[in-house]
Amino acid sequence: MERVCAQIGAVLEIEGWDVSIVGPSRPVGRWEFRLGLGYPAQTWSATATVRGKPAPDLVVTNGFLGAGAPWRIPRIHLYHGTMVGNTKAQGNTLPLRERLRRTVSAGLTEALAGRGARRIVCVSELVAEEVHRYYRLRADAVIPNSVDTKLFAPRDMHEARDRLGLPQTGRYALFVGRLEHGKGSDLVLQGARRGGYELLIAGATGTPGSRHLGVLEPEALAHAYAASDCVLLPSRYEGCSLVVLEALASGRPLLTTRVGWMSTFLRGVPDYDKLCVEANVEDIARRLHALSSEQTEPLCSRARAFVLEHNGGERWSRRWQELISGLVCPQGPKGPGR
Repeated sequence: MERVCAQIGAVLEIEGWDVSIVGPSRPVGRWEFRLGLGYPAQTWSATATVRGKPAPDLVVTNGFLGAGAPWRIPRIHLYHGTMVGNTKAQGNTLPLRERLRRTVSAGLTEALAGRGARRIVCVSELVAEEVHRYYRLRADAVIPNSVDTKLFAPRDMHEARDRLGLPQTGRYALFVGRLEHGKGSDLVLQGARRGGYELLIAGATGTPGSRHLGVLEPEALAHAYAASDCVLLPSRYEGCSLVVLEALASGRPLLTTRVGWMSTFLRGVPDYDKLCVEANVEDIARRLHALSSEQTEPLCSRARAFVLEHNGGERWSRRWQELISGLVCPQGPKGPGR
């Protein structure tokens, strides 16, 4: 969400807007959290600036952050997914009280956040379906996330491994992101091991038995993709994963589940379905074993071509510019919009 906010801010600045990116101004209190009031408290805190003076000319809000913004101000609300759908996908792995907090408190807050917005945007068709099913809101536009296709591009594997200090003879499966159940982090270590790969983790924390690369800057992350034999992301829920886009743009075989934006991608590159996995260790290991004997370069090239056409920064920026210009005019009698 933070990266997408920065990208939207950059688009607005190019169009002459004075942009401020704000969030909740205080942490959630212990009793607010226990009583399920943390989500409405955060959205009320995040929209405090919007309710102040001078009033902005345009507001872009995300997820459950948006309730509390004045309806008189033009606002675009972006859904990266739904808390209800995310919680349902994780089943009974969450305690009952946490499932209630997410589905009731967060779900209600997300539904209220979209109301009053002049435009509702979703990052994938499946997210748009969920927003309508759970919140009775219709998306005005589906704009998938974008990726820097110049940075995340095919690179020499041997050079990338040298840069990261990895032995050239290793077989590596890369996991990028937070080690959380929704990302399938409980499956990746055993899946990689049984499939004959060493697991690399690029993120804040590692797990015993893996090689932890730490949090990588974009350039180093691009080398991590290039150094890996494949990327592993057995997510149980996604809207439009940046890791998926980065891996596909990097030309690496991606083993991921058929969730979120992947349904759109598979319509464009249907034979990529043979690299998709179910969210269980056995299927991941089976797919990894088969991967070592397959020629995946032509398939990965077609996948990168799809991302270049549909998820490049220029196309993404143009769609957001059209959406914004159709809602408000950034140049008025008072000068640049805010």
